Amino acid sequence: MLLSDRRTALLGLLALGGCGFKPLYGGGTGSGPGSLLRAVKVESERGELGFRLHEAFVERLRPAQPGAPLYLITKTSIFRDDLAIEEDDQVTRYNLRVITKYALRRAGDASTATPLLEGEARSIAAYNATPSQYATLVAERQLLRRTSQEIADKIVKRLAAAYDPAWIG
Repeated sequence: MLLSDRRTALLGLLALGGCGFKPLYGGGTGSGPGSLLRAVKVESERGELGFRLHEAFVERLRPAQPGAPLYLITKTSIFRDDLAIEEDDQVTRYNLRVITKYALRRAGDASTATPLLEGEARSIAAYNATPSQYATLVAERQLLRRTSQEIADKIVKRLAAAYDPAWIG
């Protein structure tokens, strides 16, 4: 039974290779979306979320070129909404909405030049506010870390999906 499953998986991989399938993050030739991801420098935003977002992008893009031909600019907005309010007007749960606008540009292009790709990524999450300010702060920071990873994942996938070899060449 196990041998049959392996054969099926191998045949499936061979079929994908024959139809022009190229892995997103590699491919061996350096000509696919993976080459785009290594050619992008990420501009950092200020603040904790900007720092965490920059870390998440670097982890996903792994820029290999010191003089990257492209750069990614982000502008993030955070909105906190009271979600659960007790009878004594104490907030016990918050919604955190994060909206990140992004633009992919060629290095050296003026900020007025049309970006190669632009868009917006959104995330929403909630956390509890406890009587302990420290516990609430830790919960919010963990949420910011997870949110920055989610936003970075969405943007990197959109970059890869919209990839055009002319962007690098």
